Amino acid sequence: MILDTTLASKLGRILLVPPTEADDKHVGIIRSLPETRQYLRFFPPHFSAADAAARRIAREPNKSLVDIHIHTHNGDFVGTTGYFGVDPTSGNSCEVGILIAPAYMRGGYATEALHTLLEYIFEKRGFHRAELQTRSDNAPMRGWLESAGATLEGIRRGVWTDPDTGEFSDLCVYGILDEEWLETVKGRLEERLKRLEDRI
Repeated sequence: MILDTTLASKLGRILLVPPTEADDKHVGIIRSLPETRQYLRFFPPHFSAADAAARRIAREPNKSLVDIHIHTHNGDFVGTTGYFGVDPTSGNSCEVGILIAPAYMRGGYATEALHTLLEYIFEKRGFHRAELQTRSDNAPMRGWLESAGATLEGIRRGVWTDPDTGEFSDLCVYGILDEEWLETVKGRLEERLKRLEDRI
């Protein structure tokens, strides 16, 4: 499914936009970088622009997901985000994911993008629940989620497979409900954005 609008972040540094052919080469790169594959070992080590194009085209008609790209206002590619696994019967829950290009890591762009996306999911789309999953050894992402107020709901054992080694990874499942978004998570993310704004 295609994002039907452009979403501007609260700080105005980024826009969340629908995927386009112009970004295929960037998606191919980001999905095969060692930095990306460190915690997403099931990603292939080589992912071309043609692979990215085929994936983009195949996913466009899928009503259970929305792929989104993150751009600066100048049109520079920052990364990808989106929501997927939309409940087909009620449409009120989903899973959220994000990838940030190394040049933009540790610059607050993930916080800015996820604040924008979660605000859209809960306040515009009216979702009741958003889920985020990460490998159990991904301490940076786990710390980010927990300090934001997401709830660790459980650990799924042996879910993701490393195609190089055949080893399995455990996943931590975090959830955010709509009332938690309004009462806790939104405010914490906006505090982070304010601190970020004061530095830039």
